[in-house]
Amino acid sequence: MRICPQCRLIASDDPQCPECGWNTAAAIGGAPPPSLVARHADHLEYMSIFTALMFGGSLIGAFATTRGNHFMPAVSIGLLVTGLIADIFLLLLINRTASLLAEASRWTVGAALTFPFGTLIFAWLLARRVRLSGAGARPSSGTEN
Repeated sequence: MRICPQCRLIASDDPQCPECGWNTAAAIGGAPPPSLVARHADHLEYMSIFTALMFGGSLIGAFATTRGNHFMPAVSIGLLVTGLIADIFLLLLINRTASLLAEASRWTVGAALTFPFGTLIFAWLLARRVRLSGAGARPSSGTEN
């Protein structure tokens, strides 16, 4: 779902608005600014790594718990909750990045159905798709003259 910038109609993710006919491909040369898409792709990668580390740390903390230890279960639950919160933000970032490519519903529904661990895979796949499409090409280092 997206909101048409012309008539403010909430419509599906089709590239053309059913109300006013505004076309996302005609706007801004057919693509969002490459720097914005590249930045979202970078954030997807970083957030998925952070979320995976939180889930992994929670698992390690759970297995490191011994009888009578009250500290490690609290740390493990804290890391698990932090991972779940980060995964929700990752889901929102997937939606925002895919909406720049006019494919928000497909990516968001897929990531939401595989929540929490499949979201990591969807984030990596979406970042890869952005990079391969050329819209998210990283700028050069600027050393060549």
